[in-house]
This record gives sequence, structure tokens and C-alpha cells, in this order.
Amino acid sequence: MAFFILQIRFAIFVYCNLLKLIMVRDFFRQFLLYSRPERRAVVTLLLLIVTVILVPKAFHYYTAIPKITLADSSLVREITLLNKADTIQEDEIDTSRSNLFQFDPNIIGVADWVKLGLSEKQAAVIEKYKSKGGRFRKPDDLRKIYVISDEMKDRLVPYVHIGRDESFYYIEINTADSAAFEELDGIGPTYASHIIKYRNALGGFYRVDQVGETHGISDSTFLLIKPHLTVNPALVTKMDINEADYETLRKHPYIHARIAHAIIGYRNMNGRYESLEELKKLKPITDELYNKIQHYLIVR
Repeated sequence: MAFFILQIRFAIFVYCNLLKLIMVRDFFRQFLLYSRPERRAVVTLLLLIVTVILVPKAFHYYTAIPKITLADSSLVREITLLNKADTIQEDEIDTSRSNLFQFDPNIIGVADWVKLGLSEKQAAVIEKYKSKGGRFRKPDDLRKIYVISDEMKDRLVPYVHIGRDESFYYIEINTADSAAFEELDGIGPTYASHIIKYRNALGGFYRVDQVGETHGISDSTFLLIKPHLTVNPALVTKMDINEADYETLRKHPYIHARIAHAIIGYRNMNGRYESLEELKKLKPITDELYNKIQHYLIVR
């Protein structure tokens, strides 16, 4: 019985394969019966099908993200510097055994750095920085030293006390640049930029107290820096009220639109100004305002 079943299965298998061969033969026979344009169309269709299947795979293969190697010299250099920094930071002495004391980083040497908890390697890096003209202007400048860990910086910064000499401690506010203002305690890049922007809008400062009018600077910060500021009023830029137009006048922080209209209107009605005192005749200009704007105006 089993042998009979196997014979039947074999007969079915042979029959199916013969049927497939007949179908393939019929296909090719039918294909050969097509006209030449029809055969071309069939071949073109087959090629399109193969292209649609293979192109995405080939695109994925050739556009795969390349592996990043260390052949790039800039990358190698950055990694080397980071590794070097980490290595030096690991040399820090156990902070529990360090003796913290007030210090001026511009004055102390290797031995004092070691007492504060740094290794000799770290101290050597800092001293090399100083020997090339590097200077600490404020306590937070210590955070720029990459060889010191953040934890150690947090411990040391409160103990930094930087002495100032007379040539550095006082700055002339009409000529100082951003870097000079940033040397002052409580003044960072943002506040320094605001001071210079306000100075330019005014045409210069005629007194030190005007720095306190700068946007963002608190009274406490101004009082902290005021003793270190000097001013040269002769550097103030002045506008001729007989020549200045409305747009020029209104852009001044002390004048604005209403005052500018009044100044131009009086000039149009009465002719050229003979003196600045005539501005007191204008209703919008109070004695307090006149005392401020007179430093920026002139009559020629």
C-alpha cells in the first residue's frame, strides 16, 4: 500500500513539472509570435522591474555612512588634548589634605599651588601660562584653566583675591573697550556690551554716574565699579541744533520724538538758534532735562 502511494506521488510530481515545462514552452512560443515592437516592450518592462528591485539595494550599499577614522589630524589633536587634560586632572592631590587660603594667582608659585591641592604638573601648566603673559583679572578667570577639574575650581575660586595696580584699576569710560569693562567686578561680556552700546547712542559720557543708567546694571553693581571709573567729558560728541534733522535728534536717548519735534518746530518758526538757552523756552524741556541734553548739543 505504501509503495502504491509513493508511485502516485511520483506520478503527480512528474505531471506538475511537465505542466510547468509546457507553460514555459508556451510562453516562449507565444513570445516569439509577438511582433518585434511587442517583444521590445516586454523586454523593457522586465528590465524596469529588475531596476526597481535592485537600485534601492545598490543605493543603500553605496551611500552607507562611512566609518570615522582617526586619520584626520585635527580630530586626533583634539582627542590628544582632552586625554592630556584628563590625565593631568587625575594628578590632583586629595582635596581633604589641601590647605585653602586666600591667594592671588598672579603672584603665587608652584609650591603654593601644591599647598592648595594641585599637582606639580598642574602648577607647571599655570605658571607657563603666566610666563607667556597670561594674567588673571578676576576670580572666575581661574575657570579658564583646563587642567583643573571643575570640583577643584569650585573650591578655589572663593579664595581668589586679585590685587590691582593703579594703571589697571581705573579706566576711562569714553575710551575703554569691552575687555577693559570686563575687568571690573560684576561686569561680564553682556554688561560690557550694553555699556558701550549706550555710550555710542549718547555720544559719550560726560559724567561717571551715566554708566549706572545702562540697561541691566543694578545699583549695587554700579556702586561696586564706580570707584574705578574716570571720565573725560571733552570726548563727548555734540550735535548742532541748527543743522541736526528730526531723525538724528530723536535717536538720542535723552531727546526722543516729542523733544525732537519741539526743537525742529521752534527752529522752523523762529529761524536759527542763537544759543542753547533758547531751548528752555520749549515746554517739553524741563530744567532737569536741559541740564542733561546741553552736554550733547551746540549752536554754531
